[in-house]
Amino acid sequence: MSELMAAPFSKPERLLKMVKGIELISLTRQDECCGFGGTFCVAEEAVSVKMGKDRVADHLHHGAEYITGSDMSCLMHMEGILHRQKSTVQVKHIAEILNSRL
Repeated sequence: MSELMAAPFSKPERLLKMVKGIELISLTRQDECCGFGGTFCVAEEAVSVKMGKDRVADHLHHGAEYITGSDMSCLMHMEGILHRQKSTVQVKHIAEILNSRL
């Protein structure tokens, strides 16, 4: 079976679903990039910021209390945006959640 025919699968999502006491939310644009990767954020700063703000807005729209992931640069980018917006949403690396269970 090709990957195109297989059902979507996310290892991080599967791990997080094993943690008791947390509720995962689905985003409208689940696979969208935060815009920070590599030198893109330097070469295309305005686009990078807009992409990050859109990504954060998707989380806020769905009532997220935490944003998590496995890429530290993405998490730092979104945390900076949240900080500048004076948001109370927290950013946690997936390892922090799996280790502490919030």
